[in-house]
Parts: sequence; C-alpha cells; structure tokens
Amino acid sequence: MPSPIQIERTRVAYLFGCDAQSGLVRRSGEDVLNLGSTDIWRLRSDPENFVRLHIPGNFHRVRVRPRLDNIATILNLVTDPELNPKVLEAADRFLRGFPGRIINAPAAVLASGRDRVSRLLAGIEGLIVPPVARFKGRPHLAQAAIERAGVTFPAILRLPGTHNGEVVALLSGPEELEARLDPAKTYLLTSFVDARGGEPLYNKLRLYWFGDAPLMRHRLVSDRWNVHGPDRERFMPSQPHWIEVERDLLARGLDGLPEPARSAMRAIRARMPLDYFGIDFALLPDGRALLFEANATMNFFPLSTNPLFDYTAAPIEAAARPLFDRLIAADGR
Repeated sequence: MPSPIQIERTRVAYLFGCDAQSGLVRRSGEDVLNLGSTDIWRLRSDPENFVRLHIPGNFHRVRVRPRLDNIATILNLVTDPELNPKVLEAADRFLRGFPGRIINAPAAVLASGRDRVSRLLAGIEGLIVPPVARFKGRPHLAQAAIERAGVTFPAILRLPGTHNGEVVALLSGPEELEARLDPAKTYLLTSFVDARGGEPLYNKLRLYWFGDAPLMRHRLVSDRWNVHGPDRERFMPSQPHWIEVERDLLARGLDGLPEPARSAMRAIRARMPLDYFGIDFALLPDGRALLFEANATMNFFPLSTNPLFDYTAAPIEAAARPLFDRLIAADGR
C-alpha cells in the first residue's frame, strides 16, 4: 500500500487566475469566474478532486506563495494570452523547476494568440490560414501591420481577447477600417475568406485534441457568415439534411472529414505546443479546411438540450470524458 506521502504527491492542481483579479476569487454558484479561462475541467470523471492554485494579476506582490511539494500534475486553465499575460508570465516564472507535469504550460499558452497561431500554422497542406495583423489603433501603424502580414480586404476586425463570435465589424476596405480605429486600443484584422464556394450556407466545425486523441464537437451551418453556437437553435432546426450530416460526422469523428482536412487537423496537432486545445474551421467544397482559430480558450459546455440534437449532448460528453481523464492521468499522453 502506498504511503500517505506518496498519495499526496499524486494530487492534481488546477491553475486559475486572471489579470483583473487582485488576490480574491469571486464565485457565482459553484463556478469560479475567471476571464480568459476554459470550462474543460468539467470533463473530468472526478471534477471535485483537485487543489486550487490561484495566481492573481498582482501575484508579484503576494508574500505567501503556494506550496507545490504535494502536487504531481498542474492543469493550466488560464488559456487566453490576450486577457491574462501577467498571470501567464507570473505562472511561467513561478513554475520553473517544478518537477511534475504541467498540462498546457503557461509559456505555450502565451504563444497561442490569433496572430502567432496564424503564422505557426501557415503552409500546412490542405489548410487555408487567413493572415492576421495586430496593431494599435492608428492608421499608419495599421497600414504597416497589414502590409507586413499580407492581410487583404474584406477583413474581420476584432479586439484581442474576444471570443463567442464577437467582432467589431466585417470591413470592405481601408477607409472603413480607419473610421473604426481608436488610438487607445489594439486590434486584430483577419482576411475574410468565404468558405461557401457557391453553396448557400456557411459552416463551422470544432475539433478538440486531448493530447493525441481527437474529438469532433460540432458541425454547424448558418445563413450568416459569423457562424456561432446560437445558430444551432436559430437556424438548424429547419435543416434536416445538415442535422443528419452533423450526426454522421460526430459518430465517425476525425475519420469523417475529407482527407485533405483530416490530414490538416493532424498537422495542426503536430505543430501546436498545447496539450489540449480546440480548432474552429470550415470545410471548403474541395475538402480542404479553412482555419478560424486554434487555441485552448474554447468552452466545451453547454451542451444542447434540444431533442433534435441529442446526438451532440450525452454521447459527446461520454466520449470526451475518458480522453480528458487519460490526459490528466500521471502517465500523460
């Protein structure tokens, strides 16, 4: 029988934190509110069995530091480098020399911003990666960044750290861009690629990687270019054909993708330094994939409660749990 000390050293710590926090964690029900984090921890079969490792934005002023001598694995849930660079940098320094496992190391998350990922994944066969420019809101800086990145119009303007389909605007040209800029803000501008290829509907797929294990999360269709979760309830009930297409894809998983897109998803896995992350993409008519984003800041929940989409709820959660448990397990991938 293992000794109590050996048992203690198998504990898992969840790394929470937010640049906007100053040492306090606010609760809403049972959920901890942390901007720029993920709910992926809820997939654990034993979600309550963890130790909290909390690093607030003012961690450099914290006198009493957490002890790690009884921790075997740290699961980093601080996933957005745009919203939480201070926390991620502090966590990276604090965890240097930690002898256990760190899942999604802070340094790897810091390198997962939209513009850096677009450069990292460029050139993958079977994958279209729209260029992304980052710039402060001044016209001359915007122009220089756009030329350097190779962004073309139409283009999607975003604020860093925004998700859930939040965009400033889809812009047709430089004049519209200049009218939108605020010198006090930083922006991301992404070339817009129409994935319809002559078809009437837009589509968006999400694939998760848990270590080396893939899981298809959804395949949405919409009559709007900014395809997002609410389109399932708003638009898809009137699309029985696409409901069956999604049902079939989720049952088959990665193997249900066309070969060019399937190979591209595996190539993304090989290049990304993260242990778990999601990929949002569209399927082009020729079987290639159009990348929207790839990062760890993708929530797995909520799952649909609509009986039309029962195949996206309990079966997907049941398939994901053992994959995530295996990732957390002491033997890693």
